Amino acid sequence: MKRASYREAIAWVAECDSGGNPDALDYEVVADLITACLVADVFDVAPEKVGKDIVAYRKKHEAWKDRS
Repeated sequence: MKRASYREAIAWVAECDSGGNPDALDYEVVADLITACLVADVFDVAPEKVGKDIVAYRKKHEAWKDRS
């Protein structure tokens, strides 16, 4: 089985975790999500970078709209 890439992990979190929250575009809040912390640990990336990448994905793909 192939391991998911960092980009795939970012996309999954952006699409599936807390996108409808008022803080969905605040990278500091997003970086504290358990799924973001997991991505940071698995891919050995700083949580702040993961948070910024998730927010960037959400903005680019409007993944924060109509989510709960």
